[in-house]
Amino acid sequence: MEKNTLDSLKESLKIDEATKVGCYGIFLDCSDSRKEKYFIKANKEGLNLFAYQLLCAAHDLAEQEKENAYERIELSPSENVWIYKHSEINLEFIESPQMRIEEESESTEEGWKNWVEKIGCSVLFVFLIISLVIGIITIFSHLS
Repeated sequence: MEKNTLDSLKESLKIDEATKVGCYGIFLDCSDSRKEKYFIKANKEGLNLFAYQLLCAAHDLAEQEKENAYERIELSPSENVWIYKHSEINLEFIESPQMRIEEESESTEEGWKNWVEKIGCSVLFVFLIISLVIGIITIFSHLS
């Protein structure tokens, strides 16, 4: 989506005026305790504001893809008074799936630490099993 399209959408949705009367929040529906269900509580202006934020985030993500430089995209700055204060879920930012792939590749560099941890736990487990067997044999030898 182009920047001029976002600007015209901002004018047609009257985003500046909507920030004064818009309300938006995500809440947990407690009517069915077996399943976690969430719902959006919002008026028309609040939904327009949230939709506009998502479209702006999509534009920013497209720009990041062009530059191949991924960062978190902030959704709701702290001065957004149109988001309910008691909203149970507050969406702060959006991350590109590409950003997760880069973080996962960094975690594989610590592979030797994971290997040492597995070996250490295995040795400890074997030691405990051997100690248990020796303890049981000792107890039976004293009883007989």
